[in-house]
Amino acid sequence: MKVLSKETTLEKSLIALFFLMGFIEVVSDDSYILYIIKPLEIVLLFALYSYSSIRKNPLFFINMLFLLIGRLLFIPNDKNMLFYALIAVFFHRIIEIYYVVKLVKIKDYIPPLLASIPFLIYFLYLVSIPDDILIRSYVVLVVQIILISVLSGIILSQYLLTFNRKDIWLFVFGIMSLMQTFVVFIEKFYLSDFKITSLRPMALFLNTIVCFSFYKFVITTERLNDN
Repeated sequence: MKVLSKETTLEKSLIALFFLMGFIEVVSDDSYILYIIKPLEIVLLFALYSYSSIRKNPLFFINMLFLLIGRLLFIPNDKNMLFYALIAVFFHRIIEIYYVVKLVKIKDYIPPLLASIPFLIYFLYLVSIPDDILIRSYVVLVVQIILISVLSGIILSQYLLTFNRKDIWLFVFGIMSLMQTFVVFIEKFYLSDFKITSLRPMALFLNTIVCFSFYKFVITTERLNDN
């Protein structure tokens, strides 16, 4: 019982540190601090997963590593850097989709594909309006939209067809990911020339929730699959 208590205390401490880093990230206006905080957040997630998971799937670490690279490249508000950030997030999304499909054990791919269509139409409409984005970034962005739409379709179909305990965190992860994607699109492509500071902290806060909910989904699913 003492060992279990120590483990629980350590896990809670790591979670508290993770959200503390997230809070510092949201309230900080210094980009140099962000270059320190963002890696620390991912390191804490690595520690949490390594501590909590029996499987310790390499996909979790690789997925989060590409996410970290993308997040670091998003820090400078530069449309040239946007291309490289989108490339990193592209690999992150590919791994993430494969990982989710592997965890939820999808057998019928028709419902997820159908469920992804509304998301695809909506996000394609959003990026069809701006006319000052670089062509190469636009192409990569469209691919990103397809991937986030596929992921959203998987999550929605899973929630509607086979809802269970692990899908609670999957649903939270999906909702937060959609909100974050929407906020980032608005900030990067519609409000990039305006001095509006409210959207960036919101995107950072949502990203913290996205990362944590994905971790909880992975851990919960692994434990349920092992039972």
